[in-house]
Amino acid sequence: MYKEMLISSDKNETRVAILESKRVTQLYFDRKSKKSLVGNIYLGKVKNVLPSLDAAFVDIGEDKNAFLYVNEVGIGMDTDNGEEIPKKIQYVLKPNQMIMVQVTKDPMKTKGARLTTFISIPGRYLVLAPFNSGIGVSRKLSGEERENLRKFAEEIKKEDYGLIVRTAARETDKAKLKKDLKQLIKKWNFIRKKASDLNRPKLIFSDHSIVIKLMRDIFSEEFGAIYVDKKVIRREIGRYLWSVGVKFNNIIVHHGKEDLFEAFNVNEAIESALEKKVWLKSGGFIVIDHGEAMTSIDVNTGKYTSSKSSTQTILRTNLEAAETIASQLRLRDIGGIIVIDFIDMASGKDRNKVLGSFLQCLENDKTKTEVLQFSKMGLLEMTRKNVSDGILGTMCKTCPHCGGSGYIKSEETIRLETERKIRKLARGSDAKGFLIKLNTAIAALVIGPDGRNLKHLENITKKYIYIQGDPKLPVDSFLVAAEGSIAEIKEAAKPFKTGDILDLLVEEPYLHNKSDAISRVNGCVVQIIDGRKYIGQRLKVKIRSISKTSAVAEIRN
Repeated sequence: MYKEMLISSDKNETRVAILESKRVTQLYFDRKSKKSLVGNIYLGKVKNVLPSLDAAFVDIGEDKNAFLYVNEVGIGMDTDNGEEIPKKIQYVLKPNQMIMVQVTKDPMKTKGARLTTFISIPGRYLVLAPFNSGIGVSRKLSGEERENLRKFAEEIKKEDYGLIVRTAARETDKAKLKKDLKQLIKKWNFIRKKASDLNRPKLIFSDHSIVIKLMRDIFSEEFGAIYVDKKVIRREIGRYLWSVGVKFNNIIVHHGKEDLFEAFNVNEAIESALEKKVWLKSGGFIVIDHGEAMTSIDVNTGKYTSSKSSTQTILRTNLEAAETIASQLRLRDIGGIIVIDFIDMASGKDRNKVLGSFLQCLENDKTKTEVLQFSKMGLLEMTRKNVSDGILGTMCKTCPHCGGSGYIKSEETIRLETERKIRKLARGSDAKGFLIKLNTAIAALVIGPDGRNLKHLENITKKYIYIQGDPKLPVDSFLVAAEGSIAEIKEAAKPFKTGDILDLLVEEPYLHNKSDAISRVNGCVVQIIDGRKYIGQRLKVKIRSISKTSAVAEIRN
């Protein structure tokens, strides 16, 4: 199967898409405002021990305390006579105890991160498990190759630690394994030293960037090309692959023209991944509903009609749905409990066909899944390891209008999309400047503190950009009100002129001067000299001066 990786990055976000035979199958997002904690190692402090849950809350220095189950605790306690105490959380952990932990699952909604004390440090070919002692080999390796790699691991393993040979070690040699192990041991010694110097909850070790994680964990000889839109990312990938002895030749391609995700139709795939309804080739469709406890998927025949029997129609729709559902689970990174309501099949033979097809499609999914047989009610129940919030949790927030029954894009997502639209507009026009109207909240984000973000946009587009906020506009609006020369845009953007007399409501104090106040007109902030004592009242004021996003006025007697 021919695979490609697309990496689009800017100062706020890195987006990665995996394409298989030109079709988007996986998406990854790494935002500056919402970094993943998975793989990070912390020195934590036990805050609360909960015998009723056999778990503990641990302070790791993040916003929320993290959660540690007893079966993820590798600390044991013995009695004086050598008898082992039953493994209960109250016997192995005490409040205020300092422990080294690793995050296995990101915080989600109101829940904190999930932890383990079984530290594992992944390399390209090996995983070092400092608190274990055995040797494991990836299940995807078999036969003589599996035995040879196990033998290599036994030969290079000198200390009392565990090793796991990864799938990427296929067709590698003992020298590369030894080099990888040396780097992992060096990393572990650094972690131990840093932990010993700390006396409070703190991050000890942060895993690689999303780009290097993917190079380490999923990159293989199946990838024919890696497309990047930043040369710095190209260099970063090249250095890493060289350091682990991977020959990458000319597969890293710098795509510096049009928007990378747009060129490969990834933006369209992202939009479709946010929709509840997914159409099948035959005209049927599936509906994906995300709930607090589980995700439910319903299969429907929709517009599909066939001259064949209804039994054949149902079977074909269910087979198409099985393939699409497996693909959507990966694309959307859906985890937890999943219940699939296929169209009811009377024949046990047909049910087995659908189940077999679904299991075969899931073989391409690297995330651990477990699928049960069809229940008596005809439902197929499964679980998929839940590590992140998935695409919905990353790009969307709970809708404030429907109370959680649906989703809208978050302001951060709309802001990033708006910036991409501005860059596209600038590339496709000969105009020197643009007047763009946005919802007030989005306008503030695009402009940024002290206008820094807008200045950055102007620097990279080489255009003059004027953003005007309007609270009446929908949150996802993008209106190009004017384009032309800089002088024309400046004139079109003015809500008033110097010398104009305005009747304004004095809204709030001006933070930088104790005696002044402010009002707003069409997104422009008006500083009213000596206006603080009139807050809440309407005044006639005269405009003294105008800048790009603000004006100064004096009270007219």
